[in-house]
Amino acid sequence: MPELRFPNLYIVLFAVFAIAVTSMPCHSDAAQPESAAARDARLKWWRQARFGMFIHWDMSSLAGTEISWSRKGSKPLDIFNDPAGYVEDPVYDHLYERFNPTKFDAKQWVKLAKDAGMKYIVFTAKHHGGFCMWDTKLTNYSIMSTAFHRDVVKELSDACHEAGMPFGLYYSPRDWHHPDYGIGDDSKYLDYMTGQLKELLTNYGKIDCVWFDSFGHGDSISYWHADKVLALVRELQPQAVINNRCNSFANSVPELSGDFDTPEQRIGSYQIDRPWESCMCVVDAPNGGWSYRTDGHVKPLDNCIRTLQGCATGDGNLLLDVGPDPTGIIPQDQADRLIEVGAWLKKFGRSIYKTQGGPFANGEWGGSTFAGNRLYLHLFQPEKGALLLPALNAKLLHAASLSGGTVKCELKDNRISISLIGYKSALDAVVELTFDRPLSRAAGKAAFDTTP
Repeated sequence: MPELRFPNLYIVLFAVFAIAVTSMPCHSDAAQPESAAARDARLKWWRQARFGMFIHWDMSSLAGTEISWSRKGSKPLDIFNDPAGYVEDPVYDHLYERFNPTKFDAKQWVKLAKDAGMKYIVFTAKHHGGFCMWDTKLTNYSIMSTAFHRDVVKELSDACHEAGMPFGLYYSPRDWHHPDYGIGDDSKYLDYMTGQLKELLTNYGKIDCVWFDSFGHGDSISYWHADKVLALVRELQPQAVINNRCNSFANSVPELSGDFDTPEQRIGSYQIDRPWESCMCVVDAPNGGWSYRTDGHVKPLDNCIRTLQGCATGDGNLLLDVGPDPTGIIPQDQADRLIEVGAWLKKFGRSIYKTQGGPFANGEWGGSTFAGNRLYLHLFQPEKGALLLPALNAKLLHAASLSGGTVKCELKDNRISISLIGYKSALDAVVELTFDRPLSRAAGKAAFDTTP
């Protein structure tokens, strides 16, 4: 048989290969550092939201004690310096066997958050105690091993997505129940944790926020491999906003600081160079109040409003926590307080949502927010008289109270002096100032006007 020759075949094959290669997605782009503009765009919704709902809930609600921290077993590699290794709490670790929250209604939780004026929800998928509130395939220590046998994360994520409510997941890298946590090189636990994160970040639709809560003692990168964990989240949910706790609490690494800082149980300070979110409880209880506590009490309305104002005027968010009871209901006293906050926001929301803190630092007198050419003064002590603002880059056109009363304005050496007369209460003392141009940040501070 004569030899067959195809002198042009190699040229054709090469051309096809070249086209295929050039049409493939370039994965090297994903490894490139995110630009400041892209990061700002990704965080825009979250920064404009200003107010979110934190939910701490699992079988600990049966005992009415603090989630995870009331567990009497070992807390390996944690603040009490217990060694690695699981030590059982024969009571706490078995509460799930009686956990059957038949009154849980995800849509009611979302409705309450909306009524409270909250713009996103973050739910504890797994706290330090290791109990999982979703249908994980990697452990039996989960909601699916209870009489309830329903995937809480799925029902809540579905309810949020249906209502247009951004949904976030809290996941603690610590796990005091898992036998491999912190053992040897931690590789077995790393496989377990990354496997669970893959479940959470691929099975429940869009996850808008990922809220970690620190690794224990050990090097964040060489031991806990927190850099790989953070990279996994970025790969699976690239649009998600991530907090700063994908880190060891004892060895925080700046490059793992995520998108925002997380002052806990306190209002963050005025900080305009990096986003932040204060996480605080609506319930006041000894050593916590995050989860359902039979010994707690709901904070007064003025405390909740002042906390929200303090966060917004400091250029931060407030993630306000509730603790559902063992039946799955957010207790009425907590719900009532949130609805009262929502009623306040219906009147004053434009001074909180879609604003920036500033344009000058807050202080004893209160604080300010601004958006475009409008400045909002939140006066904590209006009874002390006039407030003297620092020099601003714009001309004042109009001043008005958002709740009635009279606003008196004077110009003193290029600074505006503001006083509010006839206000109903200090919580209602919010003044809106309109200027002739968009405001820029001011270097000075506001103070009570002591000039004649």
